[in-house]
Amino acid sequence: MKLSGTPTEVALVQAALDAGVDVLALRQAYPLQRVRLRTETRAFMDTLHVASDGRRLLAVKGQPSQVLALCSHHVLQGVRRPMTEEQRNRILLENERMAGRALRVLGVAYGEDDAAPETAPRLTWLGLVGIADPPRPGMAALMRRFHRAGIHTIMITGDQSATAYAVAKEVGLSADGSLEILDATQLEELDPDVLRALAQRVNVFSRVSPAHKLRVVQALQRTGRVVAMTGDGINDGPALRAADIGIAMGQSGSQVAKEVADIVVADDDLTRLLVAIEQGRTIYDDVRKAVHFILSSNTSEILTTAAAVLAGLPEPLTPMQLLWINLVTDVLPELALGVEPPETDVMERPPRDAGAPMFSRSDMTQMAVEGALLTASSLGAYAYGLARYGAGPQANSLAFVALTTAQLLHAITCRSECNCIFSGRPYPRNPYLPLAIGASMALQGIAVLLPGLRGILGTGRLGLADWALSLALGAVPFVVNETRKLVSPPAALNANGPRVSQE
Repeated sequence: MKLSGTPTEVALVQAALDAGVDVLALRQAYPLQRVRLRTETRAFMDTLHVASDGRRLLAVKGQPSQVLALCSHHVLQGVRRPMTEEQRNRILLENERMAGRALRVLGVAYGEDDAAPETAPRLTWLGLVGIADPPRPGMAALMRRFHRAGIHTIMITGDQSATAYAVAKEVGLSADGSLEILDATQLEELDPDVLRALAQRVNVFSRVSPAHKLRVVQALQRTGRVVAMTGDGINDGPALRAADIGIAMGQSGSQVAKEVADIVVADDDLTRLLVAIEQGRTIYDDVRKAVHFILSSNTSEILTTAAAVLAGLPEPLTPMQLLWINLVTDVLPELALGVEPPETDVMERPPRDAGAPMFSRSDMTQMAVEGALLTASSLGAYAYGLARYGAGPQANSLAFVALTTAQLLHAITCRSECNCIFSGRPYPRNPYLPLAIGASMALQGIAVLLPGLRGILGTGRLGLADWALSLALGAVPFVVNETRKLVSPPAALNANGPRVSQE
C-alpha cells in the first residue's frame, strides 16, 4: 500500500498497519462523512464515519490535554470504564515524559455520535501516540555556525513545550546552552510592548498558532532586528510574508508557503542559508571596498590639485592626466575589488546594523587620511620635480607616476579593513586584482614612455632616478596604511544586526 498525505497522517496509518489493523477494510466499514480540522482555538481535529447499518463513529486526535478534557471514559484492557482524576493525572504525566523525549505527542479518542465533542465531555480515551520527528542531520553543527556568525536562532513551533524544549536542546538552539520557552497560551495575554521585550530573550515559542507566529515575527521586527523566517506549511504563510526574508522549503513546503516566500530552498538543505549569508556579506563587503578605493583615490586627486593651487604652485596634474587616471588606472582595480572572494573571517563577525550607513564618520575620516597620504606622495614627487626641472612636463610626470602608483597599491590596502599584508595571514586568492594592477601599471608606463601619448597627456621623459623616486614615493602610503592596520586594527563591527527566526 502506498501512503500519501501529511507526515503525521502517514505515520499514524503506518503504525496501524504495523499493528496488524486492516486499514482498507476499516475504511470500507466506516466511510468518511465529514472532517473538521484544528483551528487556532481548537487544537484537535475530528472525522465522522457512518457505517452501512447507521452506526456512527467520531474519531478525534490532537493536543493531549485538550482531547483528554473531552473524555468521560477510557478503555482499559479492552473494557470501557469511567475516567477518574487519578487516571487523568497519570495520562498527563506520561504525556510530559513522552514529550521530554522529543516526541510529538497526540491524544486519541472516539465517540459514538456526531455532536461537537467540546459541548460536553463524553468521548472515550484511547491513548497517547508519540511520533518521532528527528531534526534534520547536521542541525547541531548548523546552529553552531549560525551562532559563530552572530545570528540568533529561535524556534516557533506548534509542539507542546516539553517536546520543543527537548528538540531545542538536541540541536543546540541557544548559543550559551540556556533556553527560555514561552507557551502560546501566555501570548494572548501579553501586551505588544511586553512581547517585544520578551522576544529578545525567548528561544522557543511553543504551541503557537499562525496568528501567534505572525505576532512573534512582528515583535522581533519592532526590536530593530532583521527577521528571516523558515517554514513549509500553509499556516506559515502570514509569518513568511511579514518576515524581512521569508524562506520556504522546495520539496516539503506547501505551494502557499513557496508562493509567499522570498526565497525557496529547492533541496530543503538549510546549510544553503549559510552560503547565502556568506555571499550576502561578501557582496556588501566588496561594494564597500570598491567605493572605499574610489573615494580615497578621488580625494587624493582633489587634494593634490587644491594644495598646489593654494601654495601658489602650477597645477601638478593636467586635465588630461586626471582624465587618464579616472578612466584607465582607477577603473580596473575598482572592478577587481568588486569581485573579491570572501575573507576568511566573514562568517565569524557579528552582523552589521541594517540601519547603519555604509560608511560611518570614522570611516570617512580614515578615507580622508588615506587620501591625504596619497596626496603627500604625489606632492613630494612634484616638489622634487620642480626643484630639479622647474615647472613643466617632467615635474608633472613625477607627480603623475607617484599618484597613480600610490592609488594602485592602495587597492591592495582596500582588500581588507583588518588584515595586513605584513601580518603573514594569507589573503583569499583574487586573480583579477594582480591582473588589474599589472595592466594599469603597464598603461601608466606607456603613458609616460610612448611619445604619442606623452604629447596628448602632457608628460615628459623621466630618467631611471626619476622613475625610482616616483615609484618609491608612491609606495610610501601603502606601507604606512598597512603598518597602521598591523599596529592599530579597526574596532569590531556593530553586533546589532540581522537575526534568523527558524521553525
